[in-house]
Amino acid sequence: MEANLTTSAASAIQQSQIKNESALAVAQKTLQAQKQQGEAAVGLVKQVEQLSAQLASGHVDVQL
Repeated sequence: MEANLTTSAASAIQQSQIKNESALAVAQKTLQAQKQQGEAAVGLVKQVEQLSAQLASGHVDVQL
């Protein structure tokens, strides 16, 4: 009986570790996506800053 409990406990620990590793992988991917979105937002703010400066000076540079 004791061997069955030990096997069950080991199995439960292994399953818990797998779930934790999966949750960590999902969290890392989520963090990376949020970082990319933040970088994109910063890029847009910089573009708006440049456009505002151009408008204030009376000209707008257009890139095709």
